[in-house]
Amino acid sequence: MKYDGDKIYKELNEKIDRKLQLTDIDKLNLIFLPLMGSKKSSDEVAIDAVELAKKIEDEDEKTYIIGALIGISDKFLTEEYKNKLKGAIRMTKIAEMLIQEGKAEGKAEGKVELIIKQLKKRFNKIPEFYVKRMYELNIDKLEKIGENIFDIKKIEDLDKYFNDN
Repeated sequence: MKYDGDKIYKELNEKIDRKLQLTDIDKLNLIFLPLMGSKKSSDEVAIDAVELAKKIEDEDEKTYIIGALIGISDKFLTEEYKNKLKGAIRMTKIAEMLIQEGKAEGKAEGKVELIIKQLKKRFNKIPEFYVKRMYELNIDKLEKIGENIFDIKKIEDLDKYFNDN
């Protein structure tokens, strides 16, 4: 059975414009819209679906649908349309969440790299095991290592940070 994506898009657009509550089926239709039959390419429909989802007033519902659209669309979008999709999700809650997550990951990675440099300067060489484990630590443990870097007398002293829960 082939779904008429153009017809479903039009119905969903009218419903959202009229600020009517979306049913679970409506939400699923919106999420899977890029996979339905359409006169447009799947790439174009994915962007249209995100733009349509952005008009949903309920922030949690909007975030859920856009997140699902991104997850599904990532499998088939061309690079050009992935960039357009990034543009389409700007100024949404999900974009804000992704930015914050990226910042946190970058901050943690920067701390790991600094700690590794400090440890290499102190011990000349660090076994690869310790380097790998450093990248697995959460930000709190990394900060503890950073605070106690001058108390670390031998490389094995790091074990307490890896084993400490």
